[in-house]
Amino acid sequence: MKTKKVLAIIIALLIAATTVVSVSAERISLTDQDPSGKTEVIAHISANPGNVTYLITIPDVVDFGELAQPAEDVDSFTAKPYTVSLDEVEGLNPETQEIAVYVRDENAEISVDHDQEFYITNKADSSKQFSYDVYNSYVETPTFSDAEHKVNNNVMPRAIGYYLYGFTQVGQEVNGSLVLNQRQLYPYVLPDIVGDYSGYMVFYSAVVSTQ
Repeated sequence: MKTKKVLAIIIALLIAATTVVSVSAERISLTDQDPSGKTEVIAHISANPGNVTYLITIPDVVDFGELAQPAEDVDSFTAKPYTVSLDEVEGLNPETQEIAVYVRDENAEISVDHDQEFYITNKADSSKQFSYDVYNSYVETPTFSDAEHKVNNNVMPRAIGYYLYGFTQVGQEVNGSLVLNQRQLYPYVLPDIVGDYSGYMVFYSAVVSTQ
C-alpha cells in the first residue's frame, strides 16, 4: 500500500479589510433614468481558522488483489488494511479543536435517495461494480459487534463524506480496513465479470471546533 501526503496550509484572512476593498473599488449610481441597481454582498469563512497547519498522510492505493468467486452462495470476505495518520500540526488547540477527516466514494451523493456506498467498477464496463465497506479499525471478518467501526454504517450526514476520525496530536493513526464480500460474485457467470476493477475514496479534512 503506497501513501501520499496532503498538506494544508491555512492563512488567516481579514474579512473586514477584504470587504472594504471590494466596496470601495466600484460604486453604482442610481438616477432618474436608471433608478435600480444591485450590490453584491460578500464574505469569507476559512475552513481551518486560527492559522492551523497540518500534514495528514492518506493511502495512495489499496489493492484487493485477485478476487475469487465462491463456490457456494455464502459470505466470503477479503480485507485489506489502510492507514491515515497525522504527521505534522501547528497552531491547533486540542482542547477546543480537532482536524476532522471525512471519506466518501467518488460518486456518492448526499441525498438519501442516492447510493452512498463505496464501489470498485470494471474499467471496461461501468455497469459491473462491487461494493466494499470502510472500517476505522482493522476488521477481517465482520461480525455484529464490528458495526460500530463501520464508517458507512448509516446515511452520510454531510456531502463531504462519512466522519472517519478527529485528529488532535501528531502520531495519531487510523489503522482500518476495506472489506469486500466476494459473495457478490457468486450469481455471475465468471467470464462476464473478468477484468480490472477500480474506484476512488475521496478524503476531506478540516479544522473544526469540538465545543
